[in-house]
Amino acid sequence: MAVVVATALLFSVFTVSGEVILPLWVTRDLGLAPSQWAQLRSLRMTGVLVGVILLGALSDRFGQRLVGALSMLGVAAVLVALGLGWGMSIWVAMPFYGALVSTAFVNLNTLTQQVSDRRQGLANSIYRSVGAAAGIGAPVLATRLALVWHGYPPVFLALAGVLVVAAVVLLRYPGEPTPPPLGNLRAEVRRLWEGYRAALRERELVRVICYSQTWGNVLAGVGIFAAIRFTRELGLTDQQFGLLSGTAGAVTLLASVSLGLFLDRVSLRKLHFGVALVASACSVLMGLGNSVLLGALGFVLSGPLCAMLSGPVSMWVSRAAGKSSQTAAFTVHKVLSGLYLALTSALLGLLETWIGMRAIFLYGGLAGVVASFLFLALREPPPPELGARLSVSE
Repeated sequence: MAVVVATALLFSVFTVSGEVILPLWVTRDLGLAPSQWAQLRSLRMTGVLVGVILLGALSDRFGQRLVGALSMLGVAAVLVALGLGWGMSIWVAMPFYGALVSTAFVNLNTLTQQVSDRRQGLANSIYRSVGAAAGIGAPVLATRLALVWHGYPPVFLALAGVLVVAAVVLLRYPGEPTPPPLGNLRAEVRRLWEGYRAALRERELVRVICYSQTWGNVLAGVGIFAAIRFTRELGLTDQQFGLLSGTAGAVTLLASVSLGLFLDRVSLRKLHFGVALVASACSVLMGLGNSVLLGALGFVLSGPLCAMLSGPVSMWVSRAAGKSSQTAAFTVHKVLSGLYLALTSALLGLLETWIGMRAIFLYGGLAGVVASFLFLALREPPPPELGARLSVSE
């Protein structure tokens, strides 16, 4: 667990910082419109669709640890390119960025599920709490460094260094089973397809993924546009928004630690419904007007509430895998997530030019309230089985 915790801390410093500074850099330094940032997000998710399938297959064949570490090094290379001034190459880099970041996340998440079958909830809560802890200081530090270093490119170079260290730490993960030997190409492709098809045949797994993505995507406008909305329309500086994000990170840490105390004993259906309902209401609050105070309150609560469900959703996917492997289940989850987000980001890019960011928060929150009830239509998942399946097919 120590390797997972250390890697998660370093990787979260990068992911949290990136989510804050990328939209600020793209819209300010590169001069792109908010709708174009949404299009870049769509390109990123398109990369997830292709990359997770291919890199997921490599993860299954060569191990989550190795491919996860190599993916982190790949992201570091993309950040170095951006840091050296190849800014407009982001249109080409974004699909690769999305594929590599998602693969690293999926592999780290899969390794977390394997830490303990009996205390899966506790392992997930520790993993998410570490990420939340990084979320307190990372956005504050990243935006402050951008001010001191006169721009975001040097920050990208620093984050690339963090990812290199994370990759080295992940390579020390112990006890990963040795993958079976390679077969011929046709047999490998057939084996992979059978593994993914087995996951897609698990109806409850597909329902869990689709229902959670439906709810999450109607609220996706908050994650896509919050940084731009606060700095462009509500008058905050980048550093003030970094501080606001750090505050949200502190609330996320508190929520994650509190959730870990009872996550192994709580109903996942009821937990998802309750948290989703309140998070949706927070999005409505952000869209009610142009008050910085109300917007900040909604943001500080909405982000942590959504983050609270990351671990439980992973647990649900793991438990609903049925006869399919854990690798196949999480790969299908990430692919469908990428498909949802690619389409949603493209749609929100169009909507932003028509109705604006505030209306997206408002109507998205109202739709989220309705979508929250989807969780109650799902069955409570069974407890995890000891010795979870690790290969795509048995």
